Amino acid sequence: MSDPAGDRPDPTRLHLLHSVFHASALTDVAEAISVATEDEREVYVERLTDGWRWSLTHPGSGYPLLRITARFLRVDYHRITVPFRTVEEGVCIVCKDPGDVIVPDTWAVLQFDGPTPADVVEQRIVQELGDPT
Repeated sequence: MSDPAGDRPDPTRLHLLHSVFHASALTDVAEAISVATEDEREVYVERLTDGWRWSLTHPGSGYPLLRITARFLRVDYHRITVPFRTVEEGVCIVCKDPGDVIVPDTWAVLQFDGPTPADVVEQRIVQELGDPT
């Protein structure tokens, strides 16, 4: 069960959310997704020319995405705003600016059965999206 929500985001998890908004190393994205799998079973991931990004995802649009993002950050959902966009029907993701879409080389929604170690997440990402090296 998740820790109770507070007035401020958990600093470690807030740092992990950085790789949602900026192209990052695969290991950083895998670490963040690993933490997300403590509560979430589906996670969006994309490969860009200069790195990787990930996002929490929900098919129900912005409000449910706000709630799961707040749960990830361990903060009261009334305390945050979450910019999002719809990738395709049923795939809503957190993004930096919904009006400035950077098209990834490839993307997928990965499913997990439960908490998953970062090294296993990394293997799944490469298996699904390929290794750019």
